[in-house]
Amino acid sequence: MSTMEDIIRCCYSAYERKNRAEMDSLLTEDFTFTSPVDDNISREIYFSRCWPNCEHIDHFEIKTLVADGDEAIVIYECQPSNGGARFSNTERFKMRGEKIQHVDVFFGAETAPAVSEEEIRGVIEKWAEAIRKKDVAGVIAQYSADSVRFFLAPPLQATMPLRENLENWFNSFQRKIDCEIRDLQISVSNEVAYAHSFNRVVGTRTTGEKVDMWLRETFGLRKVDGRWLIAHAHESVPFYMDGGGRAALDLQP
Repeated sequence: MSTMEDIIRCCYSAYERKNRAEMDSLLTEDFTFTSPVDDNISREIYFSRCWPNCEHIDHFEIKTLVADGDEAIVIYECQPSNGGARFSNTERFKMRGEKIQHVDVFFGAETAPAVSEEEIRGVIEKWAEAIRKKDVAGVIAQYSADSVRFFLAPPLQATMPLRENLENWFNSFQRKIDCEIRDLQISVSNEVAYAHSFNRVVGTRTTGEKVDMWLRETFGLRKVDGRWLIAHAHESVPFYMDGGGRAALDLQP
């Protein structure tokens, strides 16, 4: 029979080793999580928005672990994986039997805007990686259900369902699509954010046409059920003001 201390140490170890299956086995089905930027979120939302942060953690050093009844207080120092400065934090665990029912995180080095910005960068990278793989479901997963989209192709506002739009676009390329993001800038408030970047798209159409172009991308994002999602997408390229109306597809950042 595992002690409470053993289970809590296993929790930090699973986070260090990025072992989702082990962490999953340590939590109750109704597990909840609270932090300065999370208000009693569910197990599902925890895994979707908080668990990916384990990629940025190298290890924890537990300084204090005090258990009393079905609760425990942990004080630790954490070493980020990017070589950044160590930071301290305090967490409270509530147990049910041999599983963790709730965790409260009290503070840390990261501020709420910094945490949100990191999550948004993750959303945009997942969006770009799904485009590279021509993964329709992966792209859609980053958008809110009621998103507004101003794409390069007519009409002025995309009216075609996003799935159909993506399938048509992906099918127009022979193989993969290279998608590069440069100079990404993100501004965040509590529930909404916007991001802009220069994006490069490279590939070969089924017609044999070579595509290599830079465009301007702006995303408006908002929190939906605790997750940052793209609520508005706006793509554009400049055009030459010489009366010909030609798109300036030869520009580079």
